[in-house]
Amino acid sequence: MTRRIFSAAVFACLALGLSGHAQQPQQPQIPVAQAPIEMVANLAEVLGRAHAVRTLCNGDKDSTWRNYMLNLMAIEAPSGSRRAALTDGFNRGYRSQNRETTACNDRMPGIEAGIARRGQELSDAIARSYLN
Repeated sequence: MTRRIFSAAVFACLALGLSGHAQQPQQPQIPVAQAPIEMVANLAEVLGRAHAVRTLCNGDKDSTWRNYMLNLMAIEAPSGSRRAALTDGFNRGYRSQNRETTACNDRMPGIEAGIARRGQELSDAIARSYLN
């Protein structure tokens, strides 16, 4: 009989402790910092341009710049409207570059290097936005 009372008392204490814990107010969630969407969408567009140049000369199997884009989306926009904005920017850059350069030639490495420099500038600005 004493064992039953003891077990009931332990159970009651545990139940009260757990229910009290469940009713405590939750800590407010700290918003996750995000870079301004305009900056990130511009970077996506630059990546699209670089991808167009690279695939024009190396074929569709070269996904160097596309892989950078996938990494960018994983960090900056895993879902939702931000992801859609990045996808639109990448595709816009790809189409624009394809209209400007229709065949691979000896100027392409310089064009790609210029695009990469612009991407580096944007990346640096995005990194700085997290520090502010």
